[in-house]
Amino acid sequence: MKSRLLLLSATAMLLASCEARKADNAAVEAHTASVADSAADETAIRGQVDQWLKLIKAKDAAAIAQLYVEDGAVMPPNAPIAKGHADVEKTWASLMKIPGFDLTFAPEVIVVASSGDLALDRGTYRLSVSPSGTPQTDTGKYVVVWRKVNGEWKAAADIFNSDLPIAG
Repeated sequence: MKSRLLLLSATAMLLASCEARKADNAAVEAHTASVADSAADETAIRGQVDQWLKLIKAKDAAAIAQLYVEDGAVMPPNAPIAKGHADVEKTWASLMKIPGFDLTFAPEVIVVASSGDLALDRGTYRLSVSPSGTPQTDTGKYVVVWRKVNGEWKAAADIFNSDLPIAG
């Protein structure tokens, strides 16, 4: 009788251990899939950044506006917030009309939320303009919050500001 109880106890513990291993393996597999999805999302966002830079070179404000979600916003320094495709397009068009306009930017870090529908892109930019015929260069930093809409990453909020000291 004692050996039977011992055998039943050992069997129960073995089954519980197997179930715990299955749960652990499932958690590891889910984490691995999440990391893979996160890497794919980061690659997709970097692709959107590359497209954005091409559109800047082409001075295509309308196409740049389409990189934003419908209610997306751009928040340039010393200017009001631009919300929605039409206002975002106007803001980009006015920026790109500045003589000598040349803008590049690069993400330093992209963090995709565990939910997989939001991401943070933080980086730096370099801007050159010649508004009065004299070349000027500015460097600064930016943050773009990306939102996944129908499987595509779009900018939801875009803000940037200069590293130059405030004149005073």
